[in-house]
Amino acid sequence: MSRPVILLVDDEQPVLNALKRVFRKENYEILSTTAPKEALNILQEREVDVLISDQRMPEMSGVELLAQSRVFRPDTIRMMLTGNADLKSAEDAINKGEVWRFFLKPWNDEDLRTTVRQALQQGDLRRENRRLLAITRQQNQALRRRGEILEQQVDEQSRQLEDAQAKLLQSEKLASLGLLAGGIAHEINNPLGGILTMTQLILEDVPKTSPMYADLKEIEGAALHSKSIIENLLQFARQGRETRMEVMRLKDVLEHVKGLMGHSLKIRNVNLTFDIPANLPPVWGDSNRLQQVFLNLIGNAGQAMPGSGEISVCAGAAPDNKEIWVKVIDNGVGIPPEVMPKIFDPFFTTKAEGEGTGLGLSITYGIVRDHCGSIEVESEPGKGATFTVRLPATAPDFKETENEEQTPKTDADTKSTALVE
Repeated sequence: MSRPVILLVDDEQPVLNALKRVFRKENYEILSTTAPKEALNILQEREVDVLISDQRMPEMSGVELLAQSRVFRPDTIRMMLTGNADLKSAEDAINKGEVWRFFLKPWNDEDLRTTVRQALQQGDLRRENRRLLAITRQQNQALRRRGEILEQQVDEQSRQLEDAQAKLLQSEKLASLGLLAGGIAHEINNPLGGILTMTQLILEDVPKTSPMYADLKEIEGAALHSKSIIENLLQFARQGRETRMEVMRLKDVLEHVKGLMGHSLKIRNVNLTFDIPANLPPVWGDSNRLQQVFLNLIGNAGQAMPGSGEISVCAGAAPDNKEIWVKVIDNGVGIPPEVMPKIFDPFFTTKAEGEGTGLGLSITYGIVRDHCGSIEVESEPGKGATFTVRLPATAPDFKETENEEQTPKTDADTKSTALVE
């Protein structure tokens, strides 16, 4: 451990010698000078623990020396020796030089030694206080950062909990309504099938020129329309069942959807484009049901553009290849904010009466949920909508050969109809 450094300043060498004798038995490093400017040079070059200066000196007063020393050695303990104990000198020393103690000449040696020891202890306390203050500040900063991180984690967990509760509520709603819809659909389907069959049998016997023929055709059309609604209800009731899960390429599903939807949208002046990377990771799912998801989303997007428009379907994978996302983006009329929370509710629709059952997006939601995925929507009225489907990628053994040809599926293979509601 280094010795304490004491700097003595007095314009009289005999006084300096007397001061040195006072501390000759102490374990201090004693520096001395008769020139205040030289003392300032020493202070600029060396760490000094205690500075003892005379007040009256020819080139610079002790008050001036102590005041200037504060600039570059604020931690040095400053003491003053003076032969004239006038009030003005004491006031200047305290205000300008921050003098810790005064000594009158002639001084008492033991008092001076004791005071210097106390000054050194004071300096040690100051340094320790600064060290502890720095540690406290660092710990406070670390605690603040930790608090911010915990707050963010709480917010994120709260958001996840709210999402989970919303999904659970939606699932329970779908399950309850699915049972109800299934029961109603089955009860109506049988008599409806009888009405349709009898109508078609009568049509075979009625000439087309008969006035009854047009009425029977109208009954047949109404029955067929009702049957399509019943089929939608049965599809809704069957969510989560009759799945054939396998490792599959989502690109194949989307390519098939493109073939099914492209022509019908083109007739309505809606341009459909796809940007699907060939190297997407495989997914574990039912290709028919996932095809239903994208048929519904693209069909809904097409209906959101009454004149003409653009629909783009793009896909990608998360950086860790553990998730695949597919976006269906349109530039149609958009979704009003007040409607957004309800769009996945069963039987909710903004279409005119008779144009939809409000089951398309409910079925889509259920299928995505059954595949352990999620579906999100962003929209601004007048600027279109973006539906994002996220599905977990899978890592089973899934290999392709360079010469393997992908056989397109037919409508009969898919056994799936676009439910655009």
